[in-house]
Amino acid sequence: MSRNLRKLIQLGRGSYGAVHLAVPISPPFYTKACAAVKSSMLEHSSALQKEDRVLQCLSSCPEIVHCYGNELSFENGRRVYNLLLEYASGGSLFDMIQSYGGSIPEQKVKIYTRMVLKGLCCIHQKGYVHCDRKPENILVFVNDHGIKQLKIADFGLTKEPGREEETNRFRFRGTPLYMSPESFVFGEVEARLDIWSLGCIVMMMICGKLPWSGLKRDSFVRWLALSNEEPELYLPQNMSENGKDFLRKCLLRDPRKRWTAKMLLNHPFAVEGRILSLLEQMRCSNNF
Repeated sequence: MSRNLRKLIQLGRGSYGAVHLAVPISPPFYTKACAAVKSSMLEHSSALQKEDRVLQCLSSCPEIVHCYGNELSFENGRRVYNLLLEYASGGSLFDMIQSYGGSIPEQKVKIYTRMVLKGLCCIHQKGYVHCDRKPENILVFVNDHGIKQLKIADFGLTKEPGREEETNRFRFRGTPLYMSPESFVFGEVEARLDIWSLGCIVMMMICGKLPWSGLKRDSFVRWLALSNEEPELYLPQNMSENGKDFLRKCLLRDPRKRWTAKMLLNHPFAVEGRILSLLEQMRCSNNF
């Protein structure tokens, strides 16, 4: 077992292994608070080791989950690789969508979208592509004033700059419902794959589900891979015109025409998010 921390309860499992809530039991440790510990047998820990590398490079970005480092432990006679991360008591964005009954008010969506965009700008500026952006991979942190902060997590599938990795149409990365047409069909892993996924995440916040999630697998594959139809018909009708236009900029089939994360930060939808966020912080400051 680890000499520095005690695993309490299992929070979940993934392809990498398990994640536990843990508390420090002896120095030196990286935090006095609880930590989320992702664990895998050492011989199967390549995804966690990659995530560690990526998070160390992105450590200066407040919209990226913070990593405290890694350590090895012995469990049941085997070496275990542990990745130590800050614990998100608010769960994931997926959990928050469910808590709103499947539809977050658009004023809040603007704020949360800008948070995710700022994290995405950091990722892309460093030359990375996340490749698996979805609500389950965005964590929710709540400060003392009750203000929610979203941070991007789960970098096990991330494309790293300068590293050659095999990708083709039969070995695509990520979750199919959130993948862009070019990544699904041709295995193209470029930054604008994350932009398509961002559009899907915004739709999830507004609608609680993706419009194409009800399609049978073959129909979905045909629509995503073979159709020339732009997702215009799928835009949420209960969304503002600025919101719909933001989605249009994200969900263009031609990746060359999709806006970049930096461009999207200046879109009226994201700019409104910044203003609303500042107003929320001012209200909380006046109440305390």
